[in-house]
Amino acid sequence: MQRNTIRVFLVLILILLAVIAPVIFSGYSELEKASTSNTYNEAAQHYESAAQRIPWRADLFELSGHAYYHAQEYINAGAAYQKAFERSALSSEGWVAWGDVTYLNKNPQGATDIWEQALKLNNPSEQLYSRLAQTYQETGDHPKAADFLQRYVSIHSEDASAHYRLGLLLTLSDQNTALSELITASQLDPQLDPAVQTLRTALNLASLNDSPSERFVIIGRGLGLIEEWSLARAAFESAVKADEKNAEALAWLAEANQHIGVVLSGEALSTLAPDASAGEGQSGGDRLDQALSLKPNSSVIRGLRGLYFQRSGNFRQALEEFQYAARLEPDNPAWQVSIGEAHSKLGDLIRALEAYQHATTLAPEDANYWRLLATFCAQNGVYLRDVGVPAAQRVVIMSKDDPMAQDLLGWLLLLDSRYDDAERHLTRALELDPQNASAHLHLAMVYLQKDDRAAAYDHLILARDLGNGEAEALLKQYFP
Repeated sequence: MQRNTIRVFLVLILILLAVIAPVIFSGYSELEKASTSNTYNEAAQHYESAAQRIPWRADLFELSGHAYYHAQEYINAGAAYQKAFERSALSSEGWVAWGDVTYLNKNPQGATDIWEQALKLNNPSEQLYSRLAQTYQETGDHPKAADFLQRYVSIHSEDASAHYRLGLLLTLSDQNTALSELITASQLDPQLDPAVQTLRTALNLASLNDSPSERFVIIGRGLGLIEEWSLARAAFESAVKADEKNAEALAWLAEANQHIGVVLSGEALSTLAPDASAGEGQSGGDRLDQALSLKPNSSVIRGLRGLYFQRSGNFRQALEEFQYAARLEPDNPAWQVSIGEAHSKLGDLIRALEAYQHATTLAPEDANYWRLLATFCAQNGVYLRDVGVPAAQRVVIMSKDDPMAQDLLGWLLLLDSRYDDAERHLTRALELDPQNASAHLHLAMVYLQKDDRAAAYDHLILARDLGNGEAEALLKQYFP
């Protein structure tokens, strides 16, 4: 009896092996095909097929997810990572990648949940910290974002970008540590130094002000200067919360909202400005009106209102605001530039020119205002010989070895049909900066005028490859 039982058992095992073995062998065949696939998509399919045939290789679902990830098939990648998770076969890197594809599938909250869950692993990936810092910053939870980024920086002390991002976040809560992180970032990467110096100045100025609301305004303006408008908006929100009657904080908040395309709901707005109307919310113009009612003789508010009207195409109203600001600060050349731009938009080039020239008389030693005057002449093709070229020459004198100054003068000379002089300055610009796309474009235009098509073509190609769109149009026009 026992022998018969053993015999039956062995037969069953042989039958089972006969059924299972081909499946397993086909699984390994799929695995071999995955390693030799020509595309990520094909490899992903083979890995997934192999995982289904080889039960003890559930890790192959993660490899399938990685391949789908590289193929930018994010939905399929997410499904593959899900299968690996269900079989407890997801590595720490797999958790990170699963969150990545979830984020790329436009589900940032789902990605955050995955990464938060991954933190509970015995050996979580350090990459989780930087990703969670990013998602929490995007949702406006800056304290959490800073906390995760601090953890990341503690591991990656040589990552300049991480130090810089951490410094930006800490400007809202811990200015001293923020300054330390920003300085570290600029030491690791000198290219960050201009932005760091701007923020350093803002933080130092803020530390001298006794008003918490004003401190946040100063910090927000510094963040705005380096185009960090989302963080700037958070700073201006804090300024308004600290002092609901701070008119300039309200105006700057409207400016930040315009930059990031935000119009707060009436409910959210009511926490910042009790006098605001509920229901439909408040536009940037409404908030600026509120700021003006609180402080009608503020040049800052007038100037920000001018920018608001200018962006909306109401150049007449913008002009009036800039003129009002100029009356409040008659010695500020920036208002004259804004007045000149508004006149130009309205088609009054004579008054525009007068405003730009007035700016140079207010700041005769500032090359930037001479540059703006020369650029105005070049863009509008007016007063080139009498005003534009002399202004550009002054910029060259004041900005020694500045390739942009040489390019500007070369451009003006080109427009004034002085091709040999233009060629000389544009060549000098490229000696100083061979990657100057604008100088390549202008030099190509000089060669077109001198009928040197070969040289023109070469410089147009270089300008195009450096990202100049106008060069692309000229290539199609002259070299179809």
